Amino acid sequence: MGAPLIAVSAERSVQNSAFGPRESVIQVMDYTDSIANAGGRPALLPATETIPEGVLDGFDALVLTGGGDLSPEMYGQVSDEHTYGTSPIRDRFETELVAEAARNGLPVLAICRGMQLINVLRGGQLDLHVDGHWQTIPSHEFHHTVEVREGSRLAEVVGATDIGVNSYHHQAIAILGEGLTITARDGVGIEAVEDQACGILAVQWHPEHLAATSPTHRALFEDIVHRGRQHQERKGELSHA
Repeated sequence: MGAPLIAVSAERSVQNSAFGPRESVIQVMDYTDSIANAGGRPALLPATETIPEGVLDGFDALVLTGGGDLSPEMYGQVSDEHTYGTSPIRDRFETELVAEAARNGLPVLAICRGMQLINVLRGGQLDLHVDGHWQTIPSHEFHHTVEVREGSRLAEVVGATDIGVNSYHHQAIAILGEGLTITARDGVGIEAVEDQACGILAVQWHPEHLAATSPTHRALFEDIVHRGRQHQERKGELSHA
């Protein structure tokens, strides 16, 4: 049995090419490097307009990544001057990823936009813009601290109830989605949520930029690989039953 196969969502955007501007798949390597360094096999999933049937078949876990904003129409709002990087195709594709992960019982690590997507799909709301959460210092440096809820899965994974994080978001959870539990806050702001029953752990910061230098944030990727391995083992047991 090989290392668990971890699906990684990828951003869809127009990039220059030899053929002129073309819709392209783009993703920073920090996500896949962090998964590989934790012992997993990362595989990028491009947000195709046609969503393949069984898009997550064969995978053992899902990482929902950051990127541009969710389309505000998803939660009954309209774009304003702060809205950027929306992609209805990506919204639809990643919505199906979340549904497919639930159907297949896959563990999920959701990061930044990924956390906001989980919240919206559970009927929650976002603030269209919040100030002071986009750092200008390097991404591997801490911008602020968050208080982690004792007894949460997040606290178990990071081994602390007060941790430093980076910050690259201009939107935030305003109304919590159904079935989610708040597991970290920055003052009144929601910085992490989870649904242990569904295997969802979601954070607002970007641990992929911290994993190389911080064991605390590396632990999030070690955890998703560990949970992916558990899923892989359960599949193996069922196939031999």
